[in-house]
Formats: sequence, C-alpha cells, structure tokens
Amino acid sequence: MTRLMRELIEKLEALSEAEQDALAREFLHVIEAGSGEGAVYILTPEQEEEVRRALEDGEPNASPEEVEAFFARFRG
Repeated sequence: MTRLMRELIEKLEALSEAEQDALAREFLHVIEAGSGEGAVYILTPEQEEEVRRALEDGEPNASPEEVEAFFARFRG
C-alpha cells in the first residue's frame, strides 16, 4: 500500500459512516470503470492539493449529497 493510500484511509476513518459509504460507492465506481482504457480520472497535483487543503481546513466535510453531486460531474 502506498503512502498516499494510507493517508487517504486515515482521513476516511475520521468521517461518519454515511460519508464513508458515499465515498466508498464512488471509489468502487471509479475502480469498476477503470477496466476500460482511459476510464479513470486522475487528479492533477493541484487538484490533490485542493482536496488535501479542504480536508484539513477545519470546515465541515461535504454531506453525502454534496459528494454525490461532485462525482456526478465526472461520470460519462
């Protein structure tokens, strides 16, 4: 397991069960979509940093509905 994956898991563990489930569904969707060539969206370093800052800024995390709306933008 990579350092980045361990960091992600630590952040996920701090979320509510509903948030964890919403993100798990999205991760599974991405993994399953990855079976086709070019089907996985890769964050740029800038996007990764934006996500990292958002998780660490002390502000409330997104609701499950907000997470769904965010990821819906990237679905085909």
